[in-house]
Amino acid sequence: MNCAECRDKLVVCAEELLDREELLECRAHLENCAECSVEYRAITGLQQKLVTRGRASAKVAIVSSVMRRVLQEQTQKETIMSRIVRYRWGFGLSAAAAAAAIALFIVMTSPNAHAKAVEVLAKGAQAVARLTSIHLRGQLRTFPQDNFASINPGTPFCTIELWKQFQPELKWRIEKPGRVIVMDGNSTVMLIKPGSTAVKVPQRTTSAFDTDWLHRIANLSNTITNELKNALAQGWKLSLAEETGADGRLKSIVTVMAKSGVPDDDYTKNTFIENADTRRVYRFDSQSELLEAVQVYLVRQSGEEQIFELSQIDYNQSIEPSVWNLELPADVSWAQLPEALPKLPDNEKYASITPEQAARAFFEACSREDWEEVGKFQSPVNDRLKQYLGGLQLISLGEPFSSKAYPGRFVPYEIKLRPHDFYLRVSNKNAAGRYVITGACDEHLKLVQDLTWTNGPEVLSNNDAYARLSPAEAVKAYFEATSRLDWEEMTKFAPDYDVANDKTQVEAARKMIEDARKQTMDVRELLPNREALEATWSAEQSTWFVKCRESQIKKWNLAVRKDNPAGRWQVDGGI
Repeated sequence: MNCAECRDKLVVCAEELLDREELLECRAHLENCAECSVEYRAITGLQQKLVTRGRASAKVAIVSSVMRRVLQEQTQKETIMSRIVRYRWGFGLSAAAAAAAIALFIVMTSPNAHAKAVEVLAKGAQAVARLTSIHLRGQLRTFPQDNFASINPGTPFCTIELWKQFQPELKWRIEKPGRVIVMDGNSTVMLIKPGSTAVKVPQRTTSAFDTDWLHRIANLSNTITNELKNALAQGWKLSLAEETGADGRLKSIVTVMAKSGVPDDDYTKNTFIENADTRRVYRFDSQSELLEAVQVYLVRQSGEEQIFELSQIDYNQSIEPSVWNLELPADVSWAQLPEALPKLPDNEKYASITPEQAARAFFEACSREDWEEVGKFQSPVNDRLKQYLGGLQLISLGEPFSSKAYPGRFVPYEIKLRPHDFYLRVSNKNAAGRYVITGACDEHLKLVQDLTWTNGPEVLSNNDAYARLSPAEAVKAYFEATSRLDWEEMTKFAPDYDVANDKTQVEAARKMIEDARKQTMDVRELLPNREALEATWSAEQSTWFVKCRESQIKKWNLAVRKDNPAGRWQVDGGI
């Protein structure tokens, strides 16, 4: 049982309502996972508080007695609270969540409004309780290859999609352009497309690899349990509004103001869905009671910004069997699961070092290209990693620091990456008669990016000056414009869409780093140093290839953690 699966069952585990096998699995996980244990203690502590205050309990009998007392006081008509108890059995809402809902109604300043919001959530959960399948398609502000829960307000929206089959056998798939997970009923495999890295959980899962937030939307009964628990424990606010939709039907809109509990100055604040303060808007059709759309807004002192939009929800539609197949590239590298990390013969040596010492050992091993040693801190060690970090120079390490939302440590570092060569393909076979970039190749002249000029380079007002540039001079001028972030000048040498993509990536990186450092910065510090060398004519391809060299000093924070069976530090991100 992994963390996401365990957290889904913490409430019913506390109530001892799990079957014997699941109860034993959950307890075994809690014995070895400090983070889940903290949440479990918070849940049981909340329940005890409710019992002490005489408002609710995790036990059905006490829930019933509280309801009887409430109903005795309000016998004239059915109350919202009585309906919640009825729905509690209809869609599987746990006894603790039902108790939390009752307590919520009692303590809120405006219980009627909150109760109605909860009722809409409850009906929506009941409406999807007997689904056979669901398909979600939305947009998330994130880098295409990043973690599924990762957010970055500075990036454009990126498509994220979920397919889930509940009957006759649980299967699911979640995908974004650079990352995909498939649970085919037997095992769970994630592929990170850049670098062709994969990781496998050798059994079926209900959630994995930080996708729990999207599963909660697909499993609406989990959503109401989670939102109710947090509304009571953390003071989240719920509200309800109604409006007529474009289809002329009445819509119920439930808004949840979610607080992450992560301080504003914390390093990881606003980097993941769960680390951000958000306004979550659930839109239901009042007649069918089904969820129709979801919007999530990042809430900061400077204002709100939308980070997620779920606009397509397909219920009970047949899913093609091919969805459950994941085609892996021939050169795929397999990463090791943290929970499967073995102990080394000299494991104590690595388990006893500090985060700074672990970071130093990792970087120095990369510098020596001692990949066996690197493998003790990082998985997988593939050709991509070797090419990127091999032969680096470690300049400095800073004082490690922690984050409330991260179980490891962050170690500031500065390294100088080994220069590497690549080629740019250039051509002047265009109406403007000047050299422009038409592709990028690796050091072996293998094409890695084809740049298409849809409308062709335009004839400039001073076109002759650019037409006189040699292939190498044109590439040099492009690099100089890049170093100045002169986007207009860059479009004279590269297609508009490629320059726009570079601009978006640079601005997203700037915003992300400024959010992390809590200060403004000159984004040009992030750019590598590139120089154009000699140009070579290819008679076979009838084009020029300009050899280029790139070097870079990189400053960032290495994430390391040791919450694994071997108890030794592992690189978890930041490279």
